[in-house]
Amino acid sequence: MKVLYTNMASSVDAWLTAIESTLAASERKIVGVDVEYDKLRGSSSYPKKAAFIQLCVGTKVLVYHICHADEKSEKMYDFLYGWRYTFARFCTAEDRTVLGLSKLYIHNIKDIQMIWRDPDNTTKQSQGLKDVVAAIIDPFYLKMKDGFGRKEHIMWANAPPLPPDHILYAARDAYATYEVYRRLDVFERGFFSLYKHSEKKCGRDW
Repeated sequence: MKVLYTNMASSVDAWLTAIESTLAASERKIVGVDVEYDKLRGSSSYPKKAAFIQLCVGTKVLVYHICHADEKSEKMYDFLYGWRYTFARFCTAEDRTVLGLSKLYIHNIKDIQMIWRDPDNTTKQSQGLKDVVAAIIDPFYLKMKDGFGRKEHIMWANAPPLPPDHILYAARDAYATYEVYRRLDVFERGFFSLYKHSEKKCGRDW
């Protein structure tokens, strides 16, 4: 992964400009997105807000420390808004509310949790990101969240820079989300293409 960690709007804008060029040349225009919250529990008086916003396209990852942003990034607002890109996220239920408090709105977002689950994992009723990533990409990802407990998660709103392990955790979440959705998209289109262009094969094609 090539990771940019920043709280500067100018750096965010430059990253988004480069990524827009990448997406312009892409037919699918998929963006992985993840959000880390500023607190573990919120209330009506003190709701959760976005501490980090992570975006991933290919192996390029933006880790934006938005709760300590030097100024508002209008380009981030424009990038997320509308239907130009397909944003993939795991479990979007709370993110829309949290991002809305930062005046950021994602219209075209796909919730991986509502699209696919590991059929061989019958021990867990509710599967997390690491379960799905381990099934689709590599079992290594079952350990992707090891070492991150309550003490680590309450640090997201701390002043920058955060420890390298936090940056890696945030970046890995975004990359895993992107790569899982990208593969699911390929699988789905592959199955459809096979059905649409079904034909009898006579031996090998090679």
